[in-house]
Parts: sequence; C-alpha cells; structure tokens
Amino acid sequence: MTTQRRLPPEVKEKLLEALRVGVAKGYGYVKIWRMLKENGVEVSISTVRNYYYKNFPEKLKRRGRCLPRELRIKLYQKVLELRRQGLGYKRIKKKIEELCNVSLSISTISRWCRKICSPHNGCRVPSVKFLEPSPELSQVIGTVAGDGFATKKNGNEYVIGARVKDGDLIEEFSRCLGKVLGRDPPRPRQEKDGAFVVEVESKALYELLRKPIDINRIAPFVEHCEECMRRFARSFFDSEGSVDKDGKIRCYNSDLQLLQYVRKILNILGIRTTRPKICTKKGTAFFDRRRGKTYTAKKDVYRICVRMSDVLRFYQRIGFTIQRKQKRLEEYLRKRGLL
Repeated sequence: MTTQRRLPPEVKEKLLEALRVGVAKGYGYVKIWRMLKENGVEVSISTVRNYYYKNFPEKLKRRGRCLPRELRIKLYQKVLELRRQGLGYKRIKKKIEELCNVSLSISTISRWCRKICSPHNGCRVPSVKFLEPSPELSQVIGTVAGDGFATKKNGNEYVIGARVKDGDLIEEFSRCLGKVLGRDPPRPRQEKDGAFVVEVESKALYELLRKPIDINRIAPFVEHCEECMRRFARSFFDSEGSVDKDGKIRCYNSDLQLLQYVRKILNILGIRTTRPKICTKKGTAFFDRRRGKTYTAKKDVYRICVRMSDVLRFYQRIGFTIQRKQKRLEEYLRKRGLL
C-alpha cells in the first residue's frame, strides 16, 4: 500500500517509532493513531493504517467468507432496531445470537450503530425479496415489459432501462425508477434518432424483469392493489399501445403469455378486449420509418384491441401517460359526445 502524500521526515520518524512501540504492545492501528493524536502528532488514520500494514504485513487479516448480503442487511436492520431500544453493544451481540443464530463482532455492531458503514454498500435493493409492491414498481414493470430491456453485461452488471420516443413517458419512467430504488431519478439521454433512453444498474429488477417476463414473478407486485394494476396496464399501453382517430385502442407484443396476462388485468378492471390475433408473422419484412431501416420479424407479433363499448371506461380507469395518445383519445370521445 502507498500513502497519498509524502509525510515530513520528523512526522514519519515519530509515526514509525509509534508503530514499533504499539505493535510490540499488541496495539492495532486505531489505537496507535489515537496514541499519536494524544502526543500532538497530526496524521490521518488511513496513513497510519497504510504504514501499519506496509511495515507489518503479517498483521493483515485474511477476510473470511462473508455472509450473504440479504442476511447482512436483515441483521443490520435488527441491530439498529435493538440499539433504538437502548441496548448496548454486548447485549445486542447476545440478542442477535439468540434470535438469528449468527455471531457478529462488537466492532461490526459498533460501526453499524454509528453509521460508519453498512452492508448496503450503495445497493439499496439487493434482491427481489427487498422490493416492496407499489404503483411506481408496477409502472416500471409495465414499461420494461413493453419498450424496456433487462440485460446482463460483463458478467456482473445488471442493467434495466427503456428506449422510447416520448419525453413525457421517459420522465415518468425515470421518476418511478428513482422511487423504487430509493435514489435520485436517473437522467434520461437523447440519442441521434431522437429517442430517449434511461438505464440503471439493479440486480433485483433484473431478476424480476429479465425476458421473457415470468408472469408468476411479477403477479404479486402487479396484483397488489387496484392502483398497481392500473399503473401496470397504463405503462404497458404507453409502450405497446396505439389509438387512432376512430378511437380504436390496440396493443402489440410478441409474447403471447404476456398479452394474455394484460387481458386478465384489464378484465379485472372491467375492460374487455378481443382475443390475441397474429398481425405480423415470423419472417415478415417491415420498414421502420423512424430509423429508416427494413427489419425482419423474428417472432410472431400478436395484437389485442379494447372493445369499442369499453373505450370510455379505458379512458376513465387507465388512460395514457403519453400526452399525444391521451389527446387523441379525448378528441374521439368529444366527437362522440362522451366527454
């Protein structure tokens, strides 16, 4: 290890002498740092630590196997709870051993209680078990299931995001991501073709939303309450839906099971749809006007339509986040005298 700045010769000499004396007495680097401070020698604790392990490498402890992060976070929360009840470090240690059958060191408990460190290490939601059902999470699920992506990069980078052409949709998606992950909303970027992209790293969301979407994984979050179902349906139709001047609301996707699940959610909300039908067969070539390129469909693409008798109910209970789609739907309903 190297120091970040060169010490004055007289300070370095006092530091080395203190290290020799302290190690002979069995002191750790923290106690040696305090001893220097009491003697008026101003040296940072990191400098003392670096010199300590550089000159006495045999003192460098080999880290054993860590407990799983999920367990450490649960223990961390329990330690803070016991501390709020007024328990001292030794009593907390004993209580954790009784409740969780895990032995924590006094130093670990001390650092956690003083908020010097935590097992989160910047990862606020380490796994799906720590995700809480919420309308914002349902909105994230619907967007990723539609225009979003969940990819694993370089072996240990788990990236969640979406690429859309509407700024209002990406702003809402960004806000919901921030809420779900307990962080500031990620900043969207605009690409050369005008599309907006937002992405974040989250192993928990990757486990939940990797494609093909596992309906059994997302169902407890989507079906948590009526508002969660509404937000899921709205964000999915924002991504995969369309509305024309005649008021026809359609939704497209190549995942038949996912479309069937969307139909189920809409039915619970009192909105009927047609059965899925193939609108683009596998192998069909089509032209993307936005990108100016011709593509070939790798899978069959299915379509469902909201029944015309339920278009008003769709507007009242779900609607669109994307303003251009919402306005087009409102214009149709005004023409029919329904608004």
